[in-house]
Order: sequence, then C-alpha cells, then structure tokens
Amino acid sequence: MRPPKPLPQRRIRRAEAVPEMAEQQSPAASEPLVLAGGEIVERTGRRHADITVLDGRIAAVDPPGTGRDGSAHVIDATGCVVAAGLVDLFSRLGEPGNEEAETVATATAAAALGGFTAVLAQPDTDPPLDRLGQLAELRRNAAGRHCAVVAAATITADRVGKRLSPMAELADAGVRWFTDVGPLADSGLLRRALQYTGPLGGTVSVRPATAHLGGTAAMAEGAVSARMGLAGEPAASEELAANAAIGVARITGGRLHLDRISAARTVELVRAAKAEGIDVSASVAAEHLYFIDVDADGYDTLMRAEPPYRTAQDQAALVAGVNDRTIDAVVSGHSPVPPQAKDLPFDEAPPGVAALETCAALLLGHPDISVETALDALAWRPAELASATHLGGGAIEPGQPANLVVFDLERPWTLAERGSVSMARNTPHRNRQMGAMVTATIVAGRTVVTDGALCSMAGTVAALTAGTT
Repeated sequence: MRPPKPLPQRRIRRAEAVPEMAEQQSPAASEPLVLAGGEIVERTGRRHADITVLDGRIAAVDPPGTGRDGSAHVIDATGCVVAAGLVDLFSRLGEPGNEEAETVATATAAAALGGFTAVLAQPDTDPPLDRLGQLAELRRNAAGRHCAVVAAATITADRVGKRLSPMAELADAGVRWFTDVGPLADSGLLRRALQYTGPLGGTVSVRPATAHLGGTAAMAEGAVSARMGLAGEPAASEELAANAAIGVARITGGRLHLDRISAARTVELVRAAKAEGIDVSASVAAEHLYFIDVDADGYDTLMRAEPPYRTAQDQAALVAGVNDRTIDAVVSGHSPVPPQAKDLPFDEAPPGVAALETCAALLLGHPDISVETALDALAWRPAELASATHLGGGAIEPGQPANLVVFDLERPWTLAERGSVSMARNTPHRNRQMGAMVTATIVAGRTVVTDGALCSMAGTVAALTAGTT
C-alpha cells in the first residue's frame, strides 16, 4: 500500500461565491425570448420550430423563421437540439456541513451549465435534512439560484436507521422523496417507510448494498481488486439487498427506487419486478456507463466511485437497461469531495465524483444510446419520478413552464478550456474532450446559460414554485 501523501493546506472558499468564469448578461424574464431554428426533441418525436418564451412560460411554438420578433432577445439554436430541461435525481449540494467542497450557489451554477433546470438535493448533510426547519433553510438558500432545487428528506431520524423521520409533516410541506442516501439494513423500517409514504404519494429510495458483504469497500470484487490488493464489494452485496427491497415493495405496494445500481443481476431483478407490476424504479450514475473496474487500476482516487465501477459485463447490462427503460434515470451522482480528502491512499479516500457539468455530455455522447433515450433518462422520466414536471422534463407547448436546454451535439469542449463553476475538482474528465455542449439553459423563463457560459444572476431567476423546491 502506498504511504499517505502530506495533506495540502486547507483552503476554504466563501460560501456564496461562484468561481470566476466568463459571464453573460441574462435578459429579464419579462422580456420576450425566442429560441430560433432548433430541432425540438420530445417523447412525441422531433420537429424544427421557434419557441417564444414570455413571463416564465412558453408563449408560442411556431414554424422555423416565423417566431422572431424585433423586440425579442433571440438565441440562435440552428443545428442544435432543444429539449425540456434536465432533472437530476441525485445531487449532493454541500450545504450544510461540506461547504469546503461545494455550496448550493456553486452546485446549482454547475447544474445549469450541465443542462439541468432542477436537481434533487440529497439529505445526507450535516445535520441531515429530517425536519421542517432544515427544509425551510434549504429552500431559502436555494431561492433565486441558477436552477431549481427539489428537497429530499431522510427516511430515518438523524439518518441513523433507528426510527422514521416525520414523513407526514415533510410530505405536507411538499417533500416527495425520502432516502438515507445509502443502504437501509432494517427491512422492517423499510416496510414501514413504504407503507407510510404510499398514501402520501412519496417515493422511498435506497442504494442496495449489504454491509457485511463489503458494501463499503473501495473496489468491486474481482481480478482487478485482487491485483490491487484491495478488499472488494461483490456484486452479490448489491443483488441481495436489491432483491430484499423489491420483496418489501411487493408486500407493501409502496413506491421503491433503487438508487445508482451497478450490477448486471440487479438490472435483471428490476426488469422482472416491473414485469410483475411492482412499483419500482431504478437509476444509474452516468460514470458507470463510461468506466469499468479496470479503469481504476492505478490507484487514482478520482476513480473511486460510489458504488464502485464493475466489470464490462455489468456495464453492458446497465446500458441495455437504460435502452429498454428498465433503468428509469441516469443521474449525475454529484458528490463533491475536498481535494485534500482525495489526496489519500485509494482505500482511505472518500468515494465520489463531481459530475453535474459532465453528466449529460457523457450520456448524449454515448455510442450505444440514442438522443431520445438519453433525454428520457435525463429529463422526462426523472421529472415524473420526482413530481417535478413543472421544473423540467415537461412538454414543450404553449402555456407550459419555460424550462429548456439547448445542446450542440457537434461542439467539442473540455472542462479545462471552458472553466468549471463547481468548487469540487474531483472529476476524471477535466481534460477529456466532450461533445454535446450545453449552449443555453432556460429556467422558469430566465436565461441562465447562453453561448455555453453562465449568465449573471443580477436580479434573480423567476420564482420556482414555493413549496416544491
């Protein structure tokens, strides 16, 4: 095992600061905006059209060349894909408790640059989000940011797996997603949570892993972990936990989400459960469609992910699961880690990848996944699962909220050249050339990204529907 490296001097950034990069001035939400000449991609098909946005909503969808108004601000989307805003089902926003690595301000700015108009904030903060006061504080902090923030709350009080959080109170306040952001070992608690949230219209999300089978190991178990001399997490750790959770969902009728699955057998279990009519959904992190365990054979801590990368066979099953809609959502899994924490030996460094700015580019550039399938997994289905179609993933029709993203699929870029607004630097993609650049993001009618650059937030983003942020 390598000796630990000395820790660099700790640097703390101001909590509200967004890292410097070129900013564009955003037109006011009350001014007409036209997205001209783009190809709209929806579930119903493709069409070329001009989209007029006014007062936070889509005012008109007209044939190409007919929607331009001399008084409107025009974004030329010629040659680009225009889609409903993306919705991320897994983002760690840093606050409270991890402000050294990320803040709500910087995370939402990164999300907007990645094409997300809404993110589901994970509640594994310090303290965990399990009370109304913490929910209110997150909403105050998230107001007027570069994208909407939807709050998830913990399943158990203090996130310690002993007793349920006050789910009814939280649901009354608009929370629809409950997760302890990891395994829930107590099947009895999971059963009560699913029974409790069913009538409330809520979803219970767990990451399937079995602690006594290496559910916290640094690597997936196999030839690579053996060669590296590291303890591994067998695929059975995930498969057994997923099977148990599905069994509990079967007897309760509750809505279960399996978070960031990684093993081929888990995909099969989800596919069979859906065929049986069990109310189960699943997600995968975009990184797991790109990397496998061999890529971590070098002790680079940027390659330590949660869950760990598995074999090429597992990855092929994940891609197939996305393509046949067994896997409902592809998530960023955004998990900011301070640089000094990643500067430890591989098995001591915390897992996690900063991925909000690269998630969509990875998926839209995947050679085996179509644009429509990618958008289904990044926008349409996640918005439904999070009860957030008013914040992203909705229909592009007159009268609908204007949450939109424009992608140039042929415009190469790198994080290093464009600059990153996330405080987190734990990404393996800094110098990797990407396709599918986000050239514009519209949140509640306000342009927050234009020409691939973050817009100034002088003024604020239009109101983001109080009670559901």
